Amino acid sequence: MATQEQIEALKIDENVFELAEDTELEYLVHFAAPFTGGDRCLVPKGTAFAPHSPMRGDALYMHLADEDNEELFAKMEAQVKINYENLFTRLQGFSFFITEEQLKTLPLKFRSGSAERLLDIMRQLRSPLYPMFP
Repeated sequence: MATQEQIEALKIDENVFELAEDTELEYLVHFAAPFTGGDRCLVPKGTAFAPHSPMRGDALYMHLADEDNEELFAKMEAQVKINYENLFTRLQGFSFFITEEQLKTLPLKFRSGSAERLLDIMRQLRSPLYPMFP
């Protein structure tokens, strides 16, 4: 399994991008319960993300790169309240991710790094040198 040092050496988080237009994205919803859900929301143009770690063989987790995201989180929480009414009081947070396919198709504008670099990182994470994923 890939070590934290190996993952850090890839410098995944140096590839910061923003959405070039309003874009619907999927995300994971975490609860203080043995359950993780998922949902989708329209994320506004200009919202910036920084991938930071492997999620699975064809995806990376990412976090919001800028501070001012209260409106987006309020919208996401409102959706959770509707879609997961019984679990809402146990909401712990959200995880964004990006897949190889999304890197190729979403309207992204890179502040640093590139889609090509992130695709290369994903390929490296699937290689025998980083036996994290099948």
